[in-house]
Amino acid sequence: MKKLWTTRILLYFIILVMIFSLGACSKGTPQASKDGATSAPKPSDAGGKGSEAPAKEEELDFVTLDWYLGLTPMADNQMVNDAVNEYLKEKINANVNIHYWETKDWEAKMTTMISAGQDLGIVGFGSQSKLDYVVQSRRGSFYPITELLDTYGAETKALFPDPIWESMTIDGNIYGIPSLKDNCYIISLIYNVEMADALGLDMESVKYTNWRQLEPFLTEVAEKRHEKFPEYDEYPLTGGAATEVPYNFAIETFLNDSYLSVCNIDPFNDVAGYDDDTVFNLYATDEYREFARSRQRMVEKNIFAYDYEGKSEWNYTGGMFAWVGWGYTYMQEHLWGDKFTTRMIVSDHIWTDTNNYFSAGTAISAKCAEPERAMMILNLVNTDPEFATMMRFGVEGKHYVMNDQGKMQFEGSERNGGDRADYGYYYWYAAPVGNLTIVNAPESLIGPNGIMLTEMQRYNKEAVVPNHMGFVFDINPVSNEIAACTNVVMEYRDVLRNGQLGSQDEVDATVDEFNEKLKANGVDKIVTEVQSQIDAWKAGK
Repeated sequence: MKKLWTTRILLYFIILVMIFSLGACSKGTPQASKDGATSAPKPSDAGGKGSEAPAKEEELDFVTLDWYLGLTPMADNQMVNDAVNEYLKEKINANVNIHYWETKDWEAKMTTMISAGQDLGIVGFGSQSKLDYVVQSRRGSFYPITELLDTYGAETKALFPDPIWESMTIDGNIYGIPSLKDNCYIISLIYNVEMADALGLDMESVKYTNWRQLEPFLTEVAEKRHEKFPEYDEYPLTGGAATEVPYNFAIETFLNDSYLSVCNIDPFNDVAGYDDDTVFNLYATDEYREFARSRQRMVEKNIFAYDYEGKSEWNYTGGMFAWVGWGYTYMQEHLWGDKFTTRMIVSDHIWTDTNNYFSAGTAISAKCAEPERAMMILNLVNTDPEFATMMRFGVEGKHYVMNDQGKMQFEGSERNGGDRADYGYYYWYAAPVGNLTIVNAPESLIGPNGIMLTEMQRYNKEAVVPNHMGFVFDINPVSNEIAACTNVVMEYRDVLRNGQLGSQDEVDATVDEFNEKLKANGVDKIVTEVQSQIDAWKAGK
C-alpha cells in the first residue's frame, strides 16, 4: 500500500511538471489572453515594415496614455479618438486620450503642467505646438528615448540618417522624433495663371531665388495690372512674404526666429564679406538694410499691403497676382478657389538646417508611466500608413470615402462632404503628429500618384546642408543678453519687415536706431559666444 501511494505521488508530480512546462512554452507565442491583453508585438507588427528584432515574451497589460497635440479642436475629435483606440487596442493593447489644443491654450497651460511634473504621455513639440525641443529637453521635460528607439522604434529610427539623430541628441540623449515631411526650405512663387496670361507675362523666363530678388519683376507686373485691371488696385499685388528667413535670406540661424547670430550657407553666400564659418549679426549688414528699404518701396508701390490683418478674403478674388509658398512640392490647380488657376515656380535655393528637425515632432513626457508603450505608438504613427492617415483624415466612410478607382475623396463622405468650414475632422499636414510621407490623401492635395510626397523626399535628399548641421547653441552664458536683444528685435522687427515706414530715410534712421540698441544690449557678446561654441564644436568633431 505504501509503495502504491508513493507511485501515485510521483505520477502526480510528473503531470504537474509537464503542465508547467507546456505553459512556459506557450507563453512565447503572441496570443490574446482572457482579459484582452496581448503578448508584445515585434517591431514589424507595430510598424508594418518587418524587423529582425525578437518578440517580447511578456504579455502587454492594457494601458491608457495621454497625447497632446497643438492642433485646433474640431467637432469629431472624440469620434476619431475612439477609432484610434480600437486600432491601438488591437495592435498594442493601449488607449490614448488625444488632447487637441489651440495655440493660446497650449501656451497658457503646457509649460505649467510640465513644471508641475505631470504625466503628459506623448507631447508634440516645435513651432506649431509652441514647445521648444532643445529648451524642454535640457529642462528634463522629455523622456530620453535613445534605447527605446532601438528596442521599440527601429523602423522609425531608419527613417532618418545618423547625422539627423546626432542633431536630435541633446547632452548625450535623443529626446524626440522629428516629423518626416518637408524637412528643408522649399520656397516658391505661387501665381495667378489667368492674370499672368492677361498681362502677357512670360512666366517660364522668371528666375526665382527669393523675394528680395523679385522687386524689379513685381514692379513691372504691378504697373501692368494697374493699366489693365485698375479695379484691382484695392488689393496688393502679392501676399506678404515678410519673414527674413527663409523667404528672403538663405542663412544658417542659431536662435530660431531672431537673427542676432547667423552664418552664410555655401554656395548661396547671401551676405557679402563672410564665409560660411563666420558668425555675424544679420541686422547689422548692408543686405538687411536694403531688405528693409525694399519692403518699404514695395508697400508704397502696392506690391505688398501695409497690413494683412483680417484680409484673407483677398486671396480668393482673382485680383491678386502672387503668393509665397513654403513646403509645396506639388501645386493644386485652384489653391485659392475656382476663380483662377494657380501654378508655382520653386526657388533654386533649397537647403536645410537643424531647426527643420526641431520645428515639428513628438516626444514622451519625462513622467510618462508607460514609455515603452508610448514608443510603440510613436513607431506606429511614423511607419503605419493606416494609422498615420487616420490621424490626419479620420474614419473611412465618415470623413472620406474611396471611389471606384480606389482613390480617397472627401466628396460623398458623411462628415467632410460639404464645405471645408463644416468638416468634422481634417488635419492636413498635421506636422506635430509624425511622418507625413506615408499618409494616404486625395489627389487634390498630393497630386497624381502622390507626386507631392515623392518630390518632398527628393528635395529632402538634395537640399544643401549647412556647415554646422547638428550644432546646438547653449544660451546660458549669454541668456541675459539674448533676452534683452530679443526685446529690441520685437520692438523694431515687424515695422521694418512689413514695410510700414513712410520713406527710405525713415527706414535708414530706424535701422540705425535698431542696431544701436542691439549693441547697447550686448549683441556683440552673443555673436562672440556663438562663434566660440561653434569653434569648440568643430574642434571636437
